[in-house]
Amino acid sequence: MTILDPALLDAAVALARELSTARATLRDATEQLAPLRARWPQADPALVRDEEGSDGSVSFDVLLREPTGTVSVAYSSAPALPWPLRGALRHSEHHLARVGPRTLLVGEALAALDFLWYDHDVLVRLVDTSLIRAELERCPIPVSDADLQAAADAYRRAKGLLDAASTARWLAERGLSEVDFTELVADTVAVARLREKIVGDRVERWFEAHRSAFDTLVVAWAADGPLPADPDDALAAVATAVRIGHAAGVLRVVAAEAAPELRAATGPVPTVVAGAPVSALPVGREPAVLNAATRSLVERAIFDDWLAQARVAVDIEWFWLPRDRTAPLT
Repeated sequence: MTILDPALLDAAVALARELSTARATLRDATEQLAPLRARWPQADPALVRDEEGSDGSVSFDVLLREPTGTVSVAYSSAPALPWPLRGALRHSEHHLARVGPRTLLVGEALAALDFLWYDHDVLVRLVDTSLIRAELERCPIPVSDADLQAAADAYRRAKGLLDAASTARWLAERGLSEVDFTELVADTVAVARLREKIVGDRVERWFEAHRSAFDTLVVAWAADGPLPADPDDALAAVATAVRIGHAAGVLRVVAAEAAPELRAATGPVPTVVAGAPVSALPVGREPAVLNAATRSLVERAIFDDWLAQARVAVDIEWFWLPRDRTAPLT
């Protein structure tokens, strides 16, 4: 028996019917969900949107939490299939793609991409995407039409999409509709606003507490053999290598963005520069200054720290990965 407020159930049915009939986008639907979240926060209302590929019909499901489970309130406009049946007959959940007469299974695809699933950064990015999405669903951030238009223009400029024809071609190549593009841009703006919210007024305090992480390392490197341990000798060796046409040079990198072996180096260490293995030695360190570039790095570090704490606090279950790859992500 449900302990949910009957008024909430009525409101959920009305909202699911309204959203499904109007074929609302997920962005608009999330905004319309806000009153339910504000009035019944203990139920943690959430939305699931499903669009039928064959006829374009849309179905919405409103999820309501109880201490012992979740109540699903769904609505599908006639003549569309009810939400639980949509797509049920198209393929098995184990099928990923059909290649000629043969079906590629999800397990086979994961095995072929084995190297990805041993990449810690890939797993972290997948989890972080889900954490960000969950936070935006819990506390939606409104995006104004002006902000959306400005972000869309900036996105197109960054991608070189300077006219309608190039934009349409770019969308077609990726199987995206104009609505998909709008959702993509809206998500980008919302994530940026979330980052601003998380960072707040913490930049100066964070910078003072972690100042050395934003120092600039001056690093000498050479591709032909190890460098001398003395900084002056290393710089001389780099100059000689450059003079005779060998791959060598000096780079400047913020400590927080440098490879771990460079941050901890007390002598020449093997590392990678521009994708090539080299010998490198930090030969100088410039104290950090809180300018615009450093501020951006600090903001990113604060947001990354928030994500790291969220990863530790959340329970993660990988459905398609062996247990030896599902250790907690830190």
